[in-house]
Amino acid sequence: MGTKEAVKRNQSSMQVLKTLQLLLEDNYTMTELIHKLNANEKEPIFNNSVVSKYINTCRFCGLDIPKIHNKYFVASLPFGIDLSARELDLIEDLQYSVKNTMSAKADELFSAFLGKLSKYSNKQIIRVEPKTKQQAFELFDRAVAEKRRVNLLFRAKAVFECIPLRIVEKKGKTCFNVIHDGKEKTISAERISGLEIMDRRFQQSDDSPAQDVVFKLKGALAERYTLKENEELTKNERPDSITITNRGERKEELFARLLRYDSSCEIIFPLHYREEMKNLLEEMLRNYEA
Repeated sequence: MGTKEAVKRNQSSMQVLKTLQLLLEDNYTMTELIHKLNANEKEPIFNNSVVSKYINTCRFCGLDIPKIHNKYFVASLPFGIDLSARELDLIEDLQYSVKNTMSAKADELFSAFLGKLSKYSNKQIIRVEPKTKQQAFELFDRAVAEKRRVNLLFRAKAVFECIPLRIVEKKGKTCFNVIHDGKEKTISAERISGLEIMDRRFQQSDDSPAQDVVFKLKGALAERYTLKENEELTKNERPDSITITNRGERKEELFARLLRYDSSCEIIFPLHYREEMKNLLEEMLRNYEA
């Protein structure tokens, strides 16, 4: 009996490690994880419940595995590689050399290698490039949600330690809205080569700029919606949809109102508001299923 239990525990441990190995390869949805894990088994043994349990086991062991836009990714490891400033500079020099002296395919392979390396590093740091911009925005948005300071690494080699506020659109460009040296700044993502999330947290004072929330209304609701005093229309695609920027409304009050709009409403920014709204809807559905 004891031997069977030991074997069972060992099999479960191996499945946890297989799940972690896959997560370290790339970012996947739950459906993709199940499909890829079962592909290497004689018969399907992975399902939503099992994989969720294995991911939570990894989290219990100290791995940071958030779920953003339905995809799971490893944000940091408790046993990751400590990269020094000189090593990070060397990596940047190597990347510059590959980009400017080698083929596009080599550049693509090296970028993929850097993506894997970042997963094994103790530093929550990411290159800000066309291929990784969305992931960088998601990491920035997590820093806002967790109230963690960030380092913005400029292409001109400067480094700004900032309090992150939000992702904004300005003159058709996506920008990081931050507080640096006590002043609010809006910095184009095109000027940034890297983003690092720091361990140090910040306290957001009462006079900090209010949170902007961008949401889209669709269908008949878009036709009849009346803007509130603290809102402006940022994109008009009637009769299909409208996009609205809401400034300064308390999150609880805004969520309560947007929930009433059901599937006719979609939060665009900030990303952590989008995730919170999604989690609220999923919880409501589970309550009705029960």
